Amino acid sequence: MLLLLVCAPIFLFSQVQGIVFGITNGQKVPLQRASVKLRNTQLEVYTSDEGRFELVLPKELPVTMVVSAKGYESDSVILTKEDRFTGLEIILTELNEMEELVIVSQRDSKSISRLKPIMIETLGEGELKKAACCNLSESFETSATVDVNLTDAISGAKKIQMLGLDGVYTQLQMENIPFLSGIESSFGMNTVPGTWVESIQITKGTGSVMNGYESMAGLINVEFKKPRTMERLYVNGYGSILGRGELNLHGGQIINDKWSTATFLHGSMLQTEIDRNKDQFRDVPLSKTLSALNRWEYNGKRFESRFGVSAYTDERSGGQLNAVANRYDAQTTNKHVDVFAKTGFLFPKKPYQSLGIVYQLKVHEFVSNFDQRTVKSTEKRGFVNAIYDGIIGTTIHKYKVGASMVYQDLQQGLDTIAMNRVVTTPGVFAEYTYTGVRFMAVVGVRADYQERYGFQFSPRIHMKVTLDEFTDLRLTTGKAFRLSNVIVDNSSLLATSKAWSLPSETQQEEVWNSGASLVRYMRWWNRPASFSIDYYHARFMNQLIVDRERSQDTFFFDFQRNNAFSNALQTELSFSPIKVLTIRLAYKWLQVKAEYNGKMQQQVMIPQHRGLFNVAYASRNKKWAADATFSLFGRMRMHDVMLADGTHLHDQKSGRFPNVLAQVTRNFKWGAVYVGGENLLNFTQQNPIISAENPYGATFDATRVWAPIVGTIVYAGFRVELKRKTN
Repeated sequence: MLLLLVCAPIFLFSQVQGIVFGITNGQKVPLQRASVKLRNTQLEVYTSDEGRFELVLPKELPVTMVVSAKGYESDSVILTKEDRFTGLEIILTELNEMEELVIVSQRDSKSISRLKPIMIETLGEGELKKAACCNLSESFETSATVDVNLTDAISGAKKIQMLGLDGVYTQLQMENIPFLSGIESSFGMNTVPGTWVESIQITKGTGSVMNGYESMAGLINVEFKKPRTMERLYVNGYGSILGRGELNLHGGQIINDKWSTATFLHGSMLQTEIDRNKDQFRDVPLSKTLSALNRWEYNGKRFESRFGVSAYTDERSGGQLNAVANRYDAQTTNKHVDVFAKTGFLFPKKPYQSLGIVYQLKVHEFVSNFDQRTVKSTEKRGFVNAIYDGIIGTTIHKYKVGASMVYQDLQQGLDTIAMNRVVTTPGVFAEYTYTGVRFMAVVGVRADYQERYGFQFSPRIHMKVTLDEFTDLRLTTGKAFRLSNVIVDNSSLLATSKAWSLPSETQQEEVWNSGASLVRYMRWWNRPASFSIDYYHARFMNQLIVDRERSQDTFFFDFQRNNAFSNALQTELSFSPIKVLTIRLAYKWLQVKAEYNGKMQQQVMIPQHRGLFNVAYASRNKKWAADATFSLFGRMRMHDVMLADGTHLHDQKSGRFPNVLAQVTRNFKWGAVYVGGENLLNFTQQNPIISAENPYGATFDATRVWAPIVGTIVYAGFRVELKRKTN
């Protein structure tokens, strides 16, 4: 066994960080899920997929750190005050009697970094496998932080919500590159299978200024699998009783010590008409989706690069059944292609300084026909972001400076109405990070310029205080803005007979988002447990509001200043009563208000209360895994509607409803098979479409959706994995 202590501070953001390696057949490889524990304390962490770990040292020093991994000899090292802000490289040798044993360790399901001042919730591959996870929109079903809702009962479009705010206010990125943004937001998540994803990082609030100016409610960063660490071949097949079938393939190839590549393919199809509620409308639209991604990586001593191309096509057909005469038809088509690249330059003589540049070009076409009404949109977008980082004296003081440029050519129209724009947004930003023993702070500011709107300043502050060895307090506040896509963002409202009263010009939406979070780490039954509580307040300086209640035949689109706001409170408890069982409980309260029909009211279709209970089982030999999630959604305010008989439904609230999903997985050496179910209590909304019998009438409305439309769905699938050899 060899333990090497590297005294130079090779990591920049913590008191103690490190990498755990294992020596296997003479090769040094990072160890996943290795235990790093401080003796005689409750502090224990596990290494990530790259073998990394991070620790906050207790007040009383010295302390003994014990490092262990299954199949390897354990060892320990004594840490003193001089070891603060130190990087560790730990090398464990394989046990002789374990040489022939292949260890497969499950990656972290859900975690929060203790040492980052910004609270980031990470969903690992283990969490994503708890459900069928056929596409990205279904990856959040076991998380209380992100909600995914149907926008209407016809098109099948889904939107996420964070802090009770529409998904357009959440910034989406793929490895810090803009992702599923702009006119992609409604349908893009359906085109990304969960099997491509390595992890998802969720940040509430405005986040770092380096990520741009658009993070108004939060940021979701998706990490795809990397060519050097992913499977050589992975095949996933899925089928449900609705007739939906999917096939996902991906594989990575290492060309040499510097070059590697990976290819991802996805296909999904549903061509069976489903009408369980007998209203003559398809409960689920017919669909065809094809997606492809090819990525390359180059790793040199002074230069690194990642680049690739992705494309997809998505077609959906909703509306009345084919057998209906003079049928109401809804067709939606999305076509997309983008190229992206990330380059990094290292400076050997200045080890704490580097330059990274991100590039992206994309073209997206979106067409949505709701029978006699049509939305057409084309977006051409270019993006570049350059970041230079370094230190001031020591790694206690770090800075990042950079510049960005966003180009958008957006052509969007509703019938004969056009709201087109060509906007170039250059920006500069700077961020300073202070890393103390018990206090960390990130202070950033960015300035962006748009010709029509002038300069937009976005100051942001994030702080973390380590109250004791087991408790972290974080505070954050910041400003963000976005240029709304008035027509495309609200295209689901075409599923009504109402006219649209659009604003004379597009305005910037602006928000101040402030929050606080407290995380407590514990040991229950000698196993890790945690409790968290957070609260966020978003105050809009300007927001686009769609007033559905000012008139019974018209939607009024208005920009409201210094009026709308949201409050979000969430608590979560996670623990393991026995080694093979993990339990998670969560509760969320939302208050989202704006002015509708002349008075401040809760926004429609947002439950004020939501509870979640998740239980996960994994057998000791890892052959069996089972998972179940129970969610309870509270009442939602419903928008006013007029029925065909003249009845006015006013000040109504939805009912409460439960949603249960579960899955059982049997793992084999070659992969796994799984079977599961969604909406297992078979709760459905009765009559989700107003005046379904007369879709061309004045009272037709398919946007009053607050619960599942389809009942219980049973599915099954398989995974075949050809893993990469580590020797």
